[in-house]
Amino acid sequence: MNVELAKEEYLPSIARMWRASITSTGIRYEKEDSETDLLAKLREHWPDRWDLRVVRADNRIIAFLACDVGANVLAQIFVAPKRQREGIGTALLQLAKELMPDRIALWTDSRNRRARNFYEHEGFRLLREGKHPSAAHFRAHYEWCSGVR
Repeated sequence: MNVELAKEEYLPSIARMWRASITSTGIRYEKEDSETDLLAKLREHWPDRWDLRVVRADNRIIAFLACDVGANVLAQIFVAPKRQREGIGTALLQLAKELMPDRIALWTDSRNRRARNFYEHEGFRLLREGKHPSAAHFRAHYEWCSGVR
């Protein structure tokens, strides 16, 4: 698997794959982010805030990782629905641990049991659950610290 730094021309493909991955969870939101909304988020945070990495196969983006290394936050990690359960997410999470070797914080939708199970299996511990600051759903706040399992 080849992980590479994102390029400007990748952003629309990342947004498209991100949207497909969100949709595949079956979780619905009061305001669904469109590809255009997600592309705007990418442009808002990259390259100044997010270290953005992608995995490509057959010239397509199949996964991405966005880390705010300065804040020790895993901002986004998504794998294309048809490529899930191949170890790609685990490899990207390992890269996040290399980029932020002491501590990582992340938030995920409280209803997303698959993501929560993944993070818990990978050594993250649940700190708390609470209402999203700008939406109606609840999210789970997780943390990973080196040496803690």
